[in-house]
Order: sequence, then C-alpha cells, then structure tokens
Amino acid sequence: MWARIRSILLDNLGLKLASLFLALLLYAHVVTDQPRESVVQIPVTLLGLPDSLAVTGKLPERVGVKVRGKWKDLIRLSLVSPYLPIDMGDARPGSFKTTITAEDVAERALPPELSKVVDVTEIYEPRSIDVEVEARATKRVRVVPRIVGNPPAGLHLAGPPEATPDSVLVQGAASVVAALDSIATLPVDITEERERIQRQVEIDPGSAPLTVEPRRCVVTARFEKDAPGTSPPRP
Repeated sequence: MWARIRSILLDNLGLKLASLFLALLLYAHVVTDQPRESVVQIPVTLLGLPDSLAVTGKLPERVGVKVRGKWKDLIRLSLVSPYLPIDMGDARPGSFKTTITAEDVAERALPPELSKVVDVTEIYEPRSIDVEVEARATKRVRVVPRIVGNPPAGLHLAGPPEATPDSVLVQGAASVVAALDSIATLPVDITEERERIQRQVEIDPGSAPLTVEPRRCVVTARFEKDAPGTSPPRP
C-alpha cells in the first residue's frame, strides 16, 4: 500500500510539478483578468507656481479616486506611483480654486498605457483644490533648539542650548513670514545625557508651507552638576 502511495506521489515528479505550475499560472491569469473596482490614493503636487508667489493654507496631500479595470491592470497601477499635478502657472495673488475631475486624473495622473485600460469612475474627497496665493517673502530668523527630557538627577543644563548656525533664511507667503521671529528645531532628547552633546537636527517649519535654508543645524547642550543643597527646576 505504501509503495503504491509513494509511486503515485513520486513517479514522474518533474512532470507533475510542471503541470501544477502551469495550472497555477492559468488560475492566476483567469483571476487577474476579471474586472474589479478599487479606491486608490493619488498624491497631489503643485506645478508652475511663479517664484515670486507662495501658497498659504493646507494643500491636500492625496485625492481618493475610484478606478475600474482588470485586476492585473490595477496591480500595475499600484506599482507605478502615479501623482496628480495641479498647474498653477496662471495663479495670481488671491484665491486659487480648481475642481478635480475624473478626466483630469485619467489624463494627468495615469500613465498613457494604463489610461487606455483603467477607467476613473469617481472622485472622492477632496474634489477641489482651494488655497490662497500671496507674494513670496524672505526673512532671516533665529533658531531655537527644542529640548525635551531631563538629564540624570544631580545634573542640569549649563545655560541655554546653542544652535549653529543660530539663524536661517525662511521663505514663504508674506503674511506667514512676517509673523515669524524665530523657528524651532525638531526635538532634541537629553534624557540621561551626562556630557556635552552635539547633534545635527533639522529645522521644523511646522505645518506652514515654508522653505528653510539651511535645513539643518547643530545643537550643542552642556551639563553641570547641581550645587549642594539645590534642586534646580527641570526644563
């Protein structure tokens, strides 16, 4: 009995494995050839904005789009990383609003070979881009290191941490730049640090659409022992 089972399983093993492989390929072809619908998130980017202008308000990062096509084509779409460009070449100071349509996504976001086989059937949120356009301004502001955490007991910061360079050039919408007198770094954690530290960190522009030059600085922090009988406040 066992000899017969072994014969069934192992005789002509190569042929059986090849047959199984071909059957799996046929199954995959049949399955991926079926039409399906899917919702994809397509990144949005602004193009053509004149150098003298800047955008205020939060630009949506992605737009939700419902697409329909063969499953294999939807898989290909997920692999090519499409994005939707918004042309702002004609923008002027004031409100800028444009509607996103299925035709826009099909023509601008999808690769030509996929736009012929994948249909964009519906636009989810957002269905429009609505931002304010202002004159661009430049200003030099001081850098403030953002410190988090505390050194071990018995130590404290020996003065305010230093940033090198201590100021940066900030560019952006005039109203946003005018309100700035300083800009912070990303957090620098000093928990359990005992000696002088020097760390290269990025400048944090926050949620405002600002450009910063340079984008990084070196934060230096020094520590010293508490005086006997004192307990300085923690930062």
